[in-house]
Amino acid sequence: MSLGEFELIKKYFCQNDRGTGIELGIGDDCALLNLPENKTLAITTDTQIEGIHFFSNTSPYYVGYKSLLVNLSDLAAMGAKPYCFTLSLTLPEANEDFLKEFSKGLFSLASKVDIPLIGGNTTKGELSITISAYGLVDKGKALRRDKAKVNDDIYVTGTLGLPGLAVELGYKTICLDKFIDGKDAFTYCYEKSMIIPDRCEFAHKLVNYSDCALDISDGLVGDLRHILERSCVGARIDVEKLPKPCEFSIYNLDEKIQDKLCLYGGGDYELLFTAPSANEDKIMELASTYAVKVSKIGKIKNGTLEILKHGKMYHQNDKSFEHF
Repeated sequence: MSLGEFELIKKYFCQNDRGTGIELGIGDDCALLNLPENKTLAITTDTQIEGIHFFSNTSPYYVGYKSLLVNLSDLAAMGAKPYCFTLSLTLPEANEDFLKEFSKGLFSLASKVDIPLIGGNTTKGELSITISAYGLVDKGKALRRDKAKVNDDIYVTGTLGLPGLAVELGYKTICLDKFIDGKDAFTYCYEKSMIIPDRCEFAHKLVNYSDCALDISDGLVGDLRHILERSCVGARIDVEKLPKPCEFSIYNLDEKIQDKLCLYGGGDYELLFTAPSANEDKIMELASTYAVKVSKIGKIKNGTLEILKHGKMYHQNDKSFEHF
């Protein structure tokens, strides 16, 4: 006998539903929140759909983990501390094997960043996961896309391009024979790209040194353009300074493919932010404190976007991901 809706919720999702300021969590028509007066509430929503955001044979554990991660990445991009989240889950059937692993992945990350699940919805249909996450940031301190200033330095966290490589391998537009840790190239890259570190703690402190940030979900160039358009500025990106994953060297990828994946690959869920040059030492000290790799890759300027490699204009016709 399959689980009913409420049995499903009680068995797999009624955990970790209390936190500071959460008056009422799962079990009523609404959750009740008590918000601190000196904080601004940041809200984000993201949907993950099978076949678009993850391959159909993806481990449910990774699906659960990444479904929350992409929302935490948005909160980090605003400098917000995770507060709580809701989950709307659409399933073809109440498959307990799926639910067990999905909830395990979801709550492994939720517990790590101390963010409670306070409500949501379950329904029958094609597999999709929608999460709304809520975060708190000091009033007037949120990182925003419209705050980049001319002469700011441009930074990214982590490395770029591995999730893009995983997608190319999945669609067989790139083929690699080398195995790592006993796994073929697609399996290794895809699994690693599903478990990306969250940047919430680092970003919550970054608000002291930066005013402008976003998360890289659709590719570095495409997402940088959002900052440039909102802030009415231009930028220079130095391709040779882009942080590449070690796998690019291990797989001996062609340099042009490496550059393309870093610039346009998408799915990195790292932070792209700008800051005055005077704050560089403080930013690097903060990065060291939280063990976050931070790379300076360019500068905000007047005019348009220039992509350079060793001082020369770098031309590619690719563009970042868009749904429509």
